[in-house]
Amino acid sequence: MLRKLDYGEADRIFTLLTRTHGKVGAIAKGARRPESKLGPSLELYGHVDVLLAKGRGDLDVVAQVQRVPGYRIEGDMERMAHAALIAELSERVCEDRHPVDGVYELAVLSLDELSRESDPRRASAYFLMTALDLLGYAPQLSACVSCERALEAKPAAFSAEAGGFLDERCALPGMPLVPLATIKVLRLMASGDLDTYRRLKLDATLMGSIEGVLTAQLEHHLDRRLKSLQFIHAMVPSPRRGEG
Repeated sequence: MLRKLDYGEADRIFTLLTRTHGKVGAIAKGARRPESKLGPSLELYGHVDVLLAKGRGDLDVVAQVQRVPGYRIEGDMERMAHAALIAELSERVCEDRHPVDGVYELAVLSLDELSRESDPRRASAYFLMTALDLLGYAPQLSACVSCERALEAKPAAFSAEAGGFLDERCALPGMPLVPLATIKVLRLMASGDLDTYRRLKLDATLMGSIEGVLTAQLEHHLDRRLKSLQFIHAMVPSPRRGEG
């Protein structure tokens, strides 16, 4: 459940991310009424099993809905903001009724992880790294993006425009360096080893550095900035453009 919009006196329009049909718009008639059987299960960012009927226009009609057992996104504003980031990017990369391989599964996994994590920043960072890889925008992490020499075990400059890290011979003078610890964590995230990632101890400084690299890479490839990212940055200022 990516987005919702109140419509009329009692209806609600939802943007759904589906496994087989991509992004679908649907109206739940009477969902805002207290006695509605549909309303309680139609939670924003929720995972649901839904039966849709063909509508007269572009919107389908929600006929039946049931929550899928599992995660539930609730709690503080920060957690909801990171859920909004996952939802907004998932919606951005999908076209109406045209699924993009892996996006549905990644969104469900990431929202489930978000519901478990004590620090929501960890879950959304993992989502961003995996989404970048899925879309073909992942930064180069092991070799200099310019000369292709293997990166040494030391801090390195990051360039979203170039598409990855630069060694000291290729980096421009004055470019900020990303700590080695950040580079190592990014490589682990890129490997898809979620179990090991869960066990890592990431303090606020390291987490901010990771977010800085991923945000810079993402924003470079988007045609416009994500509103959810802007909101998250306003809540907790973090390093930008890959600064450590």
